[in-house]
Amino acid sequence: MAGFVPIMGRATHNLDSKNRIFIPAKHREALGANFVIFPNIKDRRSLVISSVEYLEELMRKIKESPKLTGKEKAQMINYLNGNGDTLTPDAQGRVVIGASLVAFAGLGGPTVIDGCFDHAEIWPESVFVGTTPEQAEFFAQRYEEADLI
Repeated sequence: MAGFVPIMGRATHNLDSKNRIFIPAKHREALGANFVIFPNIKDRRSLVISSVEYLEELMRKIKESPKLTGKEKAQMINYLNGNGDTLTPDAQGRVVIGASLVAFAGLGGPTVIDGCFDHAEIWPESVFVGTTPEQAEFFAQRYEEADLI
């Protein structure tokens, strides 16, 4: 992981009428000059933006999964790649998100970009839920119980 820059922090920016959104400089630094965007399979209300390497690793995991049939692997890979896109920020740090991805996640207006260590997620602000006080307390307890202190 030498040279790895984690994608951390949260920002809210508006998706404009041309489906452009500003990607924070610290996120762009971690993502690289060109990065990818695709539907978030874990939660179909958001998108994933990641480095090309992250997507390559995800594709490898899908291909090697003993829990998926050959047909399921092909369908999942086709789904992610067919609905994804490669992005290159403009001089202002904005990217254009394709109309189908905007519709998939229900984006429009205020949009949250949430750093998730090795990728980021893009959420409609109206849907995004940050960490609640109860979750923070649960994490603190588990952190201590797992001897991570």
